[in-house]
Amino acid sequence: MTDMAPRPAHSTFLGSRGGQVVAGAAIVLVMAAVLDLMGRPLTCDCGTIRLWDGDPHSPGSSQQFADWYSALHVIFGVGLFLVLHRLRPHWPTSRLFLTTLASSAIWEIMENSPWIIAMFGSAVGAPDYHGDSVLNALGDTVFVALGFLAARALPLKGTVALVLVLELAIALAIRDGFVLGTLRLLGVPVPPV
Repeated sequence: MTDMAPRPAHSTFLGSRGGQVVAGAAIVLVMAAVLDLMGRPLTCDCGTIRLWDGDPHSPGSSQQFADWYSALHVIFGVGLFLVLHRLRPHWPTSRLFLTTLASSAIWEIMENSPWIIAMFGSAVGAPDYHGDSVLNALGDTVFVALGFLAARALPLKGTVALVLVLELAIALAIRDGFVLGTLRLLGVPVPPV
């Protein structure tokens, strides 16, 4: 006679720590493979690999591991945590985190589609944008994960403060961000850096 009782969640593959790590790694590797198949460069065509490129007009912008737009990905991770936690309050953190990674991977693929590249690149006053390197997309995903973890750890007031500080820093440093970028996309003139 077979036991029909449901198995505890920890006995399933995704319920185990190892299964979660494998699933997270698979999400990131599939994203990288899809971006590679889409023709995105693995690293900057400029010939250098750096952790940071702070000039939105340099050839390394959106090509190196991190840049000012990495802060926007932190904000995206914060937003994903808040929305997912609200929609699925009973999900374990591991499921919320894997959903966040998958959402980030889907966005990175969409962001590097010709349509989105053209939309961002043609906004009046926006820095020249030709899409991300695979290295930058991996960095963006790391920053989304950091945003998720920050939102999980901080009280709501701290999370809101973090988002405001990051948005303000991006606006002051490179005249961009969620607010200014959205205004540009809507055709509102925003002076460039």
